Amino acid sequence: MAYQVYFGKGYIKENENKWLVQPYDFNDETVILIVQDKNKKLAGSVTLVFDGDSKIPAEKTFSDELKVLKNSGNKMVELSRLVIAPEFRNSKEILVLLFNYLAIYAHHVKNYNCLIVEVNPRHKTYYKALLNFNELGGEKRCPQVQNAPGVLLYLPTSIYQSEVKRCGGLRNSDIKERSLYPYFIKTEKEGLVASYLEKQATPISIEEKLYFGYSQSGKYKAICV
Repeated sequence: MAYQVYFGKGYIKENENKWLVQPYDFNDETVILIVQDKNKKLAGSVTLVFDGDSKIPAEKTFSDELKVLKNSGNKMVELSRLVIAPEFRNSKEILVLLFNYLAIYAHHVKNYNCLIVEVNPRHKTYYKALLNFNELGGEKRCPQVQNAPGVLLYLPTSIYQSEVKRCGGLRNSDIKERSLYPYFIKTEKEGLVASYLEKQATPISIEEKLYFGYSQSGKYKAICV
């Protein structure tokens, strides 16, 4: 699905396997969250890439900006390859599930305190208005998506937590709230979700690594884009 979405937008070149595989996919810490519909069809997906021994994707373009966040003591996780199936593009529920669960996993399971994402400038208002992301730095060309323009956004998990608490009782009220936070799980129930997600997360197996183009010598094959 990620390949189809990115290829359709002109962000990647065609490859024979029709896969969108990146080096971070072979990192045991990387996590892919998916949302399925009632028929088990894939509706949406997002990949979480944790800052650690290896660089996160955004460092290729926004290294100076990320140094500012690191120097402030932030442990960063990048939201990468966020895709929604075409038939679910207008579904608020899919977006809420993806963002709510990724925030819970990053904050409660991994103890990371800053979410970052590279987005097309056309989409930054959405992230700012609905999820309270902040912009850091200016617009740059991103080599990962055929040099399309991108901006770096970040959200401390402390802000996400405070917004969930603030909006906790607004879902069925008459108060107008544009953000997605009234639809998030209440903070007192996040521990149960975190426990579930931690049990579900399993590192990529060696068989899976080899299948998706990783050789035992540690070299990536040409299918990585």
